[in-house]
Amino acid sequence: MTGDEPSYQSTWIKANLTFRGLRQTIFEPEHRVFVGDRPTVLVRIEREATQVIDRLEINALAPYAGHNGTWFRNVEIPFNPELTAIIGNKGSGKSAVADIVALLGNTRQAKYFSFLTDSQTNKKFKRPGFAENFSGRLVWKSGSVVERRLSDDVDELEPEAVKYLPQNYFESLTNEIEVQALRREIEDVVFSHVDISDKMDAKSFRDLEERKTLNSRQEASQIKTKLRELNIRILELEDQSEPAFKTKLQAELGVLQKQVSALEASRPPEEAAPAAQSAEQEAATEEIASQTRLLDDLAAREKSAVTRLGWHKTTLQEAGEFKEAVSALKSRVQGDKEVFKTKYSVLGLDVDQVVIITVNLEEVTKKIEVAKEEIAQIERESAMVFDSKTDLSKVASAPDLRSAQKYIADRIAETRAALSAPQQRYQRYVQAVREISEQISDIVGQKASPKLGTIAELEARIARIDNHLPGELSKAFEDRKALCLVLFESKHKIRTFYEGLKTKVESRLTAVSTGDFKVSIDASFVPSPKFGDEFFNHLNQNVSGPFRGVAEGARALQQKLSTVDWNSFESIFACVDDVVKSMKSGGIRRQTKDVKKFYDYLYSLEYFEPRYELRLGGKDLNQLSPGEKGLLLLVFYLHLDTDSSPLIIDQPEDNLDNDSIFSVLARCIRDAKKTRQVVLVTHNPNLAIGADAEQIVYVRLDKVNGYMFSYDCGAIENPNTNGHIVRVLEGSRPAFVQRRLKYQIT
Repeated sequence: MTGDEPSYQSTWIKANLTFRGLRQTIFEPEHRVFVGDRPTVLVRIEREATQVIDRLEINALAPYAGHNGTWFRNVEIPFNPELTAIIGNKGSGKSAVADIVALLGNTRQAKYFSFLTDSQTNKKFKRPGFAENFSGRLVWKSGSVVERRLSDDVDELEPEAVKYLPQNYFESLTNEIEVQALRREIEDVVFSHVDISDKMDAKSFRDLEERKTLNSRQEASQIKTKLRELNIRILELEDQSEPAFKTKLQAELGVLQKQVSALEASRPPEEAAPAAQSAEQEAATEEIASQTRLLDDLAAREKSAVTRLGWHKTTLQEAGEFKEAVSALKSRVQGDKEVFKTKYSVLGLDVDQVVIITVNLEEVTKKIEVAKEEIAQIERESAMVFDSKTDLSKVASAPDLRSAQKYIADRIAETRAALSAPQQRYQRYVQAVREISEQISDIVGQKASPKLGTIAELEARIARIDNHLPGELSKAFEDRKALCLVLFESKHKIRTFYEGLKTKVESRLTAVSTGDFKVSIDASFVPSPKFGDEFFNHLNQNVSGPFRGVAEGARALQQKLSTVDWNSFESIFACVDDVVKSMKSGGIRRQTKDVKKFYDYLYSLEYFEPRYELRLGGKDLNQLSPGEKGLLLLVFYLHLDTDSSPLIIDQPEDNLDNDSIFSVLARCIRDAKKTRQVVLVTHNPNLAIGADAEQIVYVRLDKVNGYMFSYDCGAIENPNTNGHIVRVLEGSRPAFVQRRLKYQIT
């Protein structure tokens, strides 16, 4: 009806202009009849003419005379704006048509071509003397034309005009163990469903993710720095908690105690002071005692100077580091401000007023100068000459104090030479006792401030191991877990971004779910496909331990991972701790190449990320069979992809069961062809007929007569086309009738 009658709308029928075509509307009334002003497909042809293929032309180039076969002569295949099904016997050139359309449409899947391949093991038509002699022309409804030799490569500088799913690509995605490529495709399709107002000018899913999760990633980077520092501390504590470490300290303590015992044993027999002395001898003895007290004072002052020197040098080092760190911070902030000025210029804000950093290094500089001056004074060597008139109380630098001690020691030696033999023996005794006591004091050290390598210091370290180390180690483990939790929460913020984008996709998936075919999408944490390789790169698998051996180690790791819930921090952390605990019992340092780097890797939680998971019946991609993955992949492209460019699919039915093809895939193709042009290469009647293809292209390749390509086009109800369908897809009319009778279908 034309719609000219009052109160009656126009009626459109999609069929051959024959009685058979009219009768077909009885079987497909919903899909063959449209009541309204204008069918959607006609509106789409007008408004999206640049995304609808009109026809494909293939011809030989002059002066090719057919010496390598006739192949393509005056080929002009029309394409319906909805669904075109290409059928034919095996080796009839079906994939050739799909590859040529994809080549002219600048597909990004050229490496999966099966006809125009230049693979070293399967050159086929691209070998010398064949493809170079032919050209293809793709004519679009808009009138634009793309022409190219069949030997040419895809022009990747041009945008992709068609979406091509060649059979080889299809198989590679469905058989890929980790299906990472499919996950990336899922992300892109999810991004296509994001409202333009929410895309924040991002050009891709990754761009949007980067913008939305920048703060979380920066936070994680800072936490990882703290984690690496903490792991250094934990390794030190773990080393100190080993029995061998305490045994070593006890052995060092025993050596020092033996040295003290040896020194005690070396004390000379007690020597009594001579009873009667002349006035001159008494004066000499008193002079020696006075000089000895002065020598002790000088030695004590030198030790104090050396201690202060060490303290000032530490202050100088730390103050210098602090000054550099503050200066670097200021430079980073200044650099970030310049980035902000460019990145957020649209806000019209004065970044210099929003971000103000004040750095005052005056006090730090003053402390550095004071430390340098103190160090210079202590280390200053004046080369002063000492005599009896020198005021030794004013000597301050370490070199001068050492020179003063030598001067006093020489005076004591001169005075001692003037004593009587008994007095000299007594003075030697006093000197020996003094020297031995000093040595013992140096070895024993002071408990209040024990010096490194003394008995007091070793005893303090052993006491710490016995009394405090377990608590320190436990506290460090708690701190590490707390940092890991912050890292996990930072990752969870990124996963929240994923969850926020999948709402519209979920509604589309609900519409396609039916019966046992329940499709869902979930934003989940999934382990990296490189996790196993990265994990074992840290280990020495030729050393005894829970992961020894390549095959055995892989099985052991997989067993530990099998129970991990990647969306639960406690589950992940328990697994990590279990791995470390199982290795510690056999010596974790022996089993790892660098235990510090191993700890950094395990506790950084870098080996899993949020990803979109398509699920079928509750099972994720890695749990599905190749056939189930294939069905999900096709549903994904047909039902979720918002791209309106032509979709070319080459023989998707392999590995799929006929029930799924008819009940799910055919229905998805029916829906997809409403919004985009679909070209389907198939040998399955449930697809071509079940999806009610608007056009059937039957192709032949006569290999006996010079590989001459021919074709025939028509609607399903066209008698000639119908005959091709029955013969090619149903195995001939007698075979079809015989099956119908055996099925007892009336």
